[in-house]
Amino acid sequence: MRQNKETMLRTAWRRSIGALVLGPMVLALAACGGASGGEATPKPPAATAASESNPAFVKAQELFTANKCISCHGVDLAGRAGAKTNLQKVGSQMTKEQIASQIKNGGGGMPAYSTKLSEDEIGQLSDWLSSKK
Repeated sequence: MRQNKETMLRTAWRRSIGALVLGPMVLALAACGGASGGEATPKPPAATAASESNPAFVKAQELFTANKCISCHGVDLAGRAGAKTNLQKVGSQMTKEQIASQIKNGGGGMPAYSTKLSEDEIGQLSDWLSSKK
């Protein structure tokens, strides 16, 4: 009988400790999900003072977000899929024409956007990205 009581007490104690440890973790994870059912609305990449005053750059940032470019390149353009996806200084590494070609034709793991974006939209994105130096 004594062993049964000890076993029951140990089990109750373990459950209490488990609840104390897991409870805050569950609450923290729930807070990360937001109110939209766990899918957060992505924010456009951080704008610089120059891009905030240029309506074409604002439109390019919206295109960047709407076309889910942030899934690989990140909200801050730092890249989420390796160094090749970092666009923070892409304007010092590629010309505007090279950037436009990359957007149109894809390559190196990037899909082509020639059927998803208009020439004007590709131009807006390449203008904006070529300003990142």
